[in-house]
Amino acid sequence: MPPSCEVQWHRHRHSQRLEALQACRMIAAVAVVLFHANNFVLPLRLYDGGTLWRGFGMGYAGVEFFFVLSGFIIAHIHAADIGRPERAGRFLQKRFLRIYPSYWIVLSALILIYVALEGTVAPSRLSPAALLRDYLLIPAPQGPLLSVAWTLKHEILFYLVFVLFILKREIGFAVFALWLAGTLSHSLAPFEAPLFATLFSPYNILFVMGVAAARLHRRLPESLVRPFLAVGGAGFLLVGLSEQFLVLWPLLLRCLAYGLAAAAVIAALARAQLAAPGWCVFLGDASYAIYLVHLPVMNMVAVPLARTGLQGFLPPAVLFVVLVALAILAGALFHRTIERGLLAALRPRRPAAL
Repeated sequence: MPPSCEVQWHRHRHSQRLEALQACRMIAAVAVVLFHANNFVLPLRLYDGGTLWRGFGMGYAGVEFFFVLSGFIIAHIHAADIGRPERAGRFLQKRFLRIYPSYWIVLSALILIYVALEGTVAPSRLSPAALLRDYLLIPAPQGPLLSVAWTLKHEILFYLVFVLFILKREIGFAVFALWLAGTLSHSLAPFEAPLFATLFSPYNILFVMGVAAARLHRRLPESLVRPFLAVGGAGFLLVGLSEQFLVLWPLLLRCLAYGLAAAAVIAALARAQLAAPGWCVFLGDASYAIYLVHLPVMNMVAVPLARTGLQGFLPPAVLFVVLVALAILAGALFHRTIERGLLAALRPRRPAAL
């Protein structure tokens, strides 16, 4: 999800529970669903430009939060792997299995729908070269067929940078510094090649913020946990709502502001190790599945409904709630019936002790 696309880590090898962060994954995923329902499905499919509430437009920031959380989780769980090249293969294998199989299932289902409904997308989008780029998540000038998959390309890039730290710490630091320098340069004076839009995107800064939170959260005094939560949470909301009602932020500045606010919240919650209700943890586990399926599911409901004209007899608020609920339910079912079993079947097995 940008979505965060990590393993279910609330019970990792040290038995340290970070349930509050898992619940944050749920909140971030739901925020993205609200954003797409309000800013895309209602106005483009059902009500000719009409939205429910402008404030839901800040739900896009769920992606920003996911990126910071992803940086935190990778750095937190794999800190002991840095400088141990024998662990690089296992790291990449786990990351590959966490992202690609579920994504391939959803993408394949979407392609079958497009093939069955001729004329829905341009034939060039279904060409072998375009499909290969989509399946492998290779950056391209044209957006991915499953539109939310653009975030996965940033996740993969972060994994590739991080694995360099595992192979050799010094190489990791050198490439990391060059990556950040390129990101800042591209943000101030964009390079022309389309690949650079992903390679040096300001979104990369969000992962860095997460890594910093992972390095520093244990040193956070308990007396600062609540202030960090309050200031970080309020700051995150203020950035998002100001964009909806006041002024658009430049992307670089927006990423810096969101990154600092999210890092403060994540560091505080990780330091406090707060518990969360079981249903929140479950939906946090299902956040990647929700992220993958929510937009296709909402469109599959909205398009036939619009053709009948029945939406004219229903208030936008009712359809909004129905669409959001169905999207979350579909993601939860996909996680429970497909994703969870798939991950269990594909999970790398450690060799048995002799």
